[in-house]
Order: sequence, then C-alpha cells, then structure tokens
Amino acid sequence: MTPTNDVREFVVNQRNGVKGLVDSLKLTALPSPYIQPSQERLTSDKILSSPSQIPVIDVSNWNDPQVASEICHAAAKHGLFQIVNHGIVPGELKALIAAARGFFELPAEERRRYWRGSSVSETAWLTTSFNPYKESILEWRDFLKFEFLPQRHGYDATWPPVCREQVTDHFKRMKPIANKILTILMNNLNSTIDDSSNQTLMGTMRMNFNYYPECPEPTLAIGTGRHSDINTLTLLLQEDGILSSLYARATEDGDKWIHVPPIPGAIVVNIGDVLQIMSNDRYRSVEHCVLVNRSCSRVSIPVFCGPVNDSAIEPLPEVLENNEMARYRKVVYSDYLKDFFERPHDGKTTIESIKL
Repeated sequence: MTPTNDVREFVVNQRNGVKGLVDSLKLTALPSPYIQPSQERLTSDKILSSPSQIPVIDVSNWNDPQVASEICHAAAKHGLFQIVNHGIVPGELKALIAAARGFFELPAEERRRYWRGSSVSETAWLTTSFNPYKESILEWRDFLKFEFLPQRHGYDATWPPVCREQVTDHFKRMKPIANKILTILMNNLNSTIDDSSNQTLMGTMRMNFNYYPECPEPTLAIGTGRHSDINTLTLLLQEDGILSSLYARATEDGDKWIHVPPIPGAIVVNIGDVLQIMSNDRYRSVEHCVLVNRSCSRVSIPVFCGPVNDSAIEPLPEVLENNEMARYRKVVYSDYLKDFFERPHDGKTTIESIKL
C-alpha cells in the first residue's frame, strides 16, 4: 500500500479503520494521511509538569454541601474533574472496558457490519477519525457509537452481542450520576430541573467505544484532536494504567495543557458547550485532546448527555436576572450540531461562532 490515496481508500472507503490498517501492515513509519502539522502536535514544552492538578472529588455523599461546592468550583475553574466513590464497582467498569476491546478484536468483516452508512443497527455505528470525509489529516482513532433510546430502556438487540449487555448496563448506571451532577450545577445557577429543562440537559444520551491502536510514530499523530464537547456533560471512563493520553487545556487563553491521569475506578467529568452557554460563561467547556502510544493500544468510553435536537440553547434567565448581558445568541441545538460536525476538530470554533 502506497501513497496517501491508497491509505485513505483502505481505511475509510473500504471501511477497515485504522485498526484494520495496523492489523494488515507492520508499520514502522506513520502513514502520511496521519502526520499532523507541527502546530497541532502536543509537544512537551506545552505540557505543564503538574503545578495545576485536575480535582478529584469524593462523591460518596452526594448531599454533602462540600461535594456540591467542589463540583461547582471545578466546573467554573477547570471545566473538568474526576469523581470517585460514585457507587459503580470496579468490576463493572473493567467488564465494560473488556467488552469494548472485545468488539475491536472481532474479525474485520464482523466490525465492518456496523460501519456508518450501512450499519446493521440504527442505534450503533462504527467509523474512523472524527470526520474522515472532511479532514485533510486523519486522527489515529476508530470509534463505535451507541445511542440510548429511553423507550427501549437502552437495550437494543441489534447492538454487537460481544458488548450489548455491558453497554445497556452502563447507560443505566451513568444516567443517575449525570442527573445528580447536573442538579448540583443547576442549583448553583438558581435554576432547577423540570421535565422541560431535563430534555435540554440530558434528553439524549450517547456512548463511544474509542479505540486508539498502537502508533509507530506517536509524536507525529493525534488520537483525538483538540476540541470541546458540544453537549451538556460528558462522563468518561479511561482505561487503567495507560498514562500520557488525555490532556486538557490549562486556561482559555494559553497554550499550556494538563495531563488527566487515569485513576482506577474514577470517572472523568467534563463540562460541554451547552452548559457554558446556559451559564453565560460561569461554567467552562474545556478544550481537550488525546495522544497515542507506540507500545500499546488504548480504550476510552465517554457517555455524552445532551439536548434533544429541537432544544433552544441560550443563557438561562436566572443568570441574567441582574441586568447581566447575554454573551451568546440563541441557537437550535440541531444547527449547533450540524456546524460542529461539518468541520474537523478545531478547538472551540463552534461556540465562538455564536458569541455576541
């Protein structure tokens, strides 16, 4: 296999993904479609050595005012924190990681049955990179996405048998945790969650199985490019023991990044654009990216809570009560989604586009 066009044809059009590329070839160099321009590489001089740590919050007592205070402070300052003692036993989280790996270890022809555009499931589909038809440079990642349908209680018989049960169970475990965090964050804005606002805050739930194969030249590649999540809240499970993978931007206006280490049993929580808009910048949607590894593959599993498509997203009346000026124009969430997915990952361009 040569040149760029052959790699893209094999990975994207022939629906093999980067996993298929790694399995088919003994790569000693990074194929050119994956070589990031120098300005997009996360070099060591951009990484803080750790003076600013990501908060780790013990949520064993959700009713403790200190827990609420820590969550709101982290959402405002960092846009990201980790929670421990959340009630999900480590064995269940390990089983989910194993199920994700089980899917990507299936034969290529079996994985291909779920490829986006021709998936055997209406609520699960596989693709590669982020937007492979729009990107000039590809990301070193494949992912399988699941959509939670409340009317089916999350269960979908068309999901891959190797992971169907674990995905269903994880959706059910994460929903009350997301609800508790959102309740705390909304209370801090003098707002409450009712049936209507619940549709805006977590009317949709989706989950990714992200798979990052071992990479021959990891310093030239990116697993997931820099971006902020466009939804409300993301709850991420990192695979234990694989360091130097997830990084968050330290401040809005600088080019320094903080490592978010995997903590056994912890869930990483990050604020999405919708909460930044609704809070009129009181909460911060954090820009983040993922690096890859030469010696091992890695799995991560985010659950995305977000609005239903026809939700109108704008600063809450409660945060504008004292004649505060709205910093964002109203936008229908489906339009916001469309704008985000029509371009490669490029930081926080989407939220910047609706600033007043």
